[in-house]
Amino acid sequence: MLSSLTSIQLVIITAIFMALSLAGIAVVIRASLRNNQVMSRRLAGSAAKKVRAAPKPRVVTPKIIANLGQHLTLPGPEEISRIRFKLSQAGFYAIKSIPTFYGIRLLSLLLPVFGFLAYWALYAPNLPPEKLVLIAITLIALGLFAPDFYLRQRINKRKLQARDGFPDMMDLLIACIEAGLGLDAALSNVAKELGKRFPVIQINLDLLNLELMAGRTRPEAFKNFAERLGLDEAKSLNIMLKQSEEMGSSLGTALRTFSEEMRSKRMLRAEEKAMALPAKMTVPLILFIFPTILTMMFLPAAARISKAFM
Repeated sequence: MLSSLTSIQLVIITAIFMALSLAGIAVVIRASLRNNQVMSRRLAGSAAKKVRAAPKPRVVTPKIIANLGQHLTLPGPEEISRIRFKLSQAGFYAIKSIPTFYGIRLLSLLLPVFGFLAYWALYAPNLPPEKLVLIAITLIALGLFAPDFYLRQRINKRKLQARDGFPDMMDLLIACIEAGLGLDAALSNVAKELGKRFPVIQINLDLLNLELMAGRTRPEAFKNFAERLGLDEAKSLNIMLKQSEEMGSSLGTALRTFSEEMRSKRMLRAEEKAMALPAKMTVPLILFIFPTILTMMFLPAAARISKAFM
C-alpha cells in the first residue's frame, strides 16, 4: 500500500512539474516575442494601406500556442514548405498558421498523456502495467496523427466544394468576358457573385486577384490558384489560359469550350456515382434489410408451430 501510494505521488508530482514547466516556457516565450509581435503588426498595418484587405484569416488557437510551436519545433525548409502548402489548401492563410499547427501537434501529444496519468493516479492506481503502456501508446499515436488527419479531411472537403462550384465559376467568367470585361475585372466580379454559395472559390479568387495586383505574372498567379484548389480542372484552366495568351486566340471561345468539357466531366462523375450505387447498397441490404424481411415472413409461422407443439 505504501509503495502504491508513493508511485501515485510521484506521478502526480511529475505531471504537475511538467505542466508548470510548460507554462513557464510559454510565459517566457510570450514575453520574448512581444517586441517582434509589435513590429509585425506595424508592418502589416503599413502594407494593408497599400493593398486591399485579403480574406480574413481564421483564428484557431490563441497566440501563445503559435509561439509555443514556433520555438519548440525546428522543422526543415522542405517540411515548412510542405506544411504551408497543406495549410493553404485547408484554408489557413495567416502568417502564424505554421507555428500554430506545430503547437497544436505538440499539445495533442502531451495533454492526453498528462490527463490519462492524472486519471490513473487518482482513480485507477491498480491498473496493470501492460494496459497502462498500451493506453499511453494509443494516446500518443492519436495525438500524433489527429492534426494531420483533420487537415486531410478539411482539404478533401474544400476540394469537393470547389469541384461543385467550378462549372458555375466558368459560366460566370464567360459571361463577364463576353460582356467586354477584362480578365482581372471578370475574376473580381465572379468572386463577389460566388461568395455565398462557394466561399472556397471566392477566397482563392480574391487571393488570385491580390497576387495579380502585387505584380505577379498571370501564369504564375493561376498556377498558384490551381495548386491551392488542388483540382485537375483548375490546372487545365491554367494551361488553357497560358496557351490562349501565347497563341493570341479568343479568350471567350476558349473559355466556352473549356466550360463545356468541365460540364461533361461533371456529368460523367455523376453517372459513375449512380452506377456504383447498387454495389454499395449490397452490404446494407444483406446486413439490415434482408434479416428484417425474413423475420417478418417466418416469425408468424414459427409462432404457430410452437403453439401446435405446446
